[in-house]
Amino acid sequence: MFEEKYNELSYSDQNAFGTTINRILLKGFIVRDIFDPREKIIKISPDYRYIERNYELINEYLNFSNWSIEIDKILGVVSLVNLSGENHIRLDRETSLILFVLRMIYENERKESNLAGESIYITTPVLIRTMLEHGILMPGKKLSGRGIAKSLRLLASHNIITKVSGNYDEGSVAFYILPSICYALDNEKIRAMSLALDKEMSESEETSDEIINED
Repeated sequence: MFEEKYNELSYSDQNAFGTTINRILLKGFIVRDIFDPREKIIKISPDYRYIERNYELINEYLNFSNWSIEIDKILGVVSLVNLSGENHIRLDRETSLILFVLRMIYENERKESNLAGESIYITTPVLIRTMLEHGILMPGKKLSGRGIAKSLRLLASHNIITKVSGNYDEGSVAFYILPSICYALDNEKIRAMSLALDKEMSESEETSDEIINED
């Protein structure tokens, strides 16, 4: 029984239980290796370690409300899963595009380093340059650091990226892309977005050719 197992926890572990549950429900992801802004180093998350120690008990509690957690020990990611397939966050087009590009950058960098679970350091200028290189634009908006700040804040609030330095409102920040990004966007959606972007670029090139030919 859950209550019996919970009562076996120490007083400090009981206090940490509620805090950890609230944090995973709020953020959706808990990452093992986190950036400490005070010490300026990567440290192991106490929340992650707590979940490792109490994995079965936490899942037993969450299952009452159709939630569950999964641990990827290679990537170092705890992800929250709704057993009914509900309560997904719907992202706007801009945030979806940024998430797609960040996932692309993450996968490319990880292949070069051959290190699973490693966070990837990046800056907003690099992100914007990558988007421009791939012809990924924001419809009706200028692509700028300030323009993508809202999307980056949202991703940071769900432990998909973590800021290292800078100011979102000033349009230039340095941050880590966390391995949780592998769960934030599944492979089917990546393929669908890639095909849609390829189609848009192809149509744009055809329109440009028509204009040149007319001239």
